[in-house]
Amino acid sequence: MASPDTEFQKAMYDALKGSPEVMALVDDVYDDLRLGGQQGFSDAPFGSSDGYISFGPEVAVPDDAECIDMDEISIQIDVWSRKVGRVHCKAICSAVRKVLKDVVFDLPTHGHVTTDLDLQRILPDPDNAITHGVLQFTAHIEER
Repeated sequence: MASPDTEFQKAMYDALKGSPEVMALVDDVYDDLRLGGQQGFSDAPFGSSDGYISFGPEVAVPDDAECIDMDEISIQIDVWSRKVGRVHCKAICSAVRKVLKDVVFDLPTHGHVTTDLDLQRILPDPDNAITHGVLQFTAHIEER
């Protein structure tokens, strides 16, 4: 049986990859972009769409209630755009929100109770040619 955070991430990944609206704006969705054992990005993730999505930091903490074992899982979704301005990055963020906000996934071995969008930020990247979007989602997953 997979852990609640693993099942939730896979459900998010599958939902993003399965969304025509999201995939029309990005080249792909990535779990990990470390290249050659070092943190860094190449031109490859951007593809012809000049955008991609990656999973960022996550936190899982117990959130038990009466006779119910639950985990509160916060996952950051990072949006990256090389198009000039913020519009493309905002469009990707909007598409991600439509797919993930308030959705309840049917997880294989755990019960998904809620998903909330806690934060959306658009910020400049240290590389001035890139705009970075950050979406923070929190889910409550019942352990079975």
